[in-house]
Amino acid sequence: MDFPDRLAAAVAAAGSPLCVGLDPRVEHGDDTLDFCLAITEATAPYAAAFKPNLAFFECRGAAGWADLEALCGAIRATGRLLVLDGKRGDIGSTADRYAESLFDTLAGDAATVAPYMGTDSIAPFLTRAGRCAFVLVATSNPGASDLQTLDVDGEPLYRHTARMAAAAGAGAAGTVGFVVGGTRPALLRELREEHPHVPFLVPGVGAQGGSTDEVVAANAGGPMLVNASRSILYASEGPDFAAAAGRAAAQLSEELAA
Repeated sequence: MDFPDRLAAAVAAAGSPLCVGLDPRVEHGDDTLDFCLAITEATAPYAAAFKPNLAFFECRGAAGWADLEALCGAIRATGRLLVLDGKRGDIGSTADRYAESLFDTLAGDAATVAPYMGTDSIAPFLTRAGRCAFVLVATSNPGASDLQTLDVDGEPLYRHTARMAAAAGAGAAGTVGFVVGGTRPALLRELREEHPHVPFLVPGVGAQGGSTDEVVAANAGGPMLVNASRSILYASEGPDFAAAAGRAAAQLSEELAA
């Protein structure tokens, strides 16, 4: 099954396009896996996808990688999509190995990819049918305007990046998607109008202040996942953290489905 069909099935099963980001704080240490598993179990009924941020596991060396492998297995067992957020961006044999790590070793359904080195940095992530490379096109961080909105031939650079990524995906076995920040709904609408069928991964809703209503309206019914991390993971700092995460996920899922 192609990734857009898999995405549509996951969203239908969850009832909304919610993606739960798993960015466990370093202080969880040896409890990181238990924390993430509890969050996953509590939020799975409401989530179409889960997005582990690889940096929060890799910083702990071998123990962190072991936790990541176990977590990926648990996410796959839920039947939800597994989006691996490493923002890889290299070329040639190095990019091939990154793709092998994310799609073969960890069995991710999608991965985030940095496009600064051009088409060469995207193509290796598009060789596997049913998988998606979410290319960083217009991100939600404050520094995004340092490069992404620069004028190039009369248009902002992010529009050129989107077209380059879409062209790289034309005819490929895998699917190209865009990372588009939810804190910039006008920009999201603009990209959706030009690329109506491209899957979007939309961060920035929740702790970063993005509005679910504005994101849903701007997306105009296109395929997307809307990621929330801290607002779900740390809905409570107490022993009821998992139950609180489940309630936060349920509320956000309802808002996204409205």
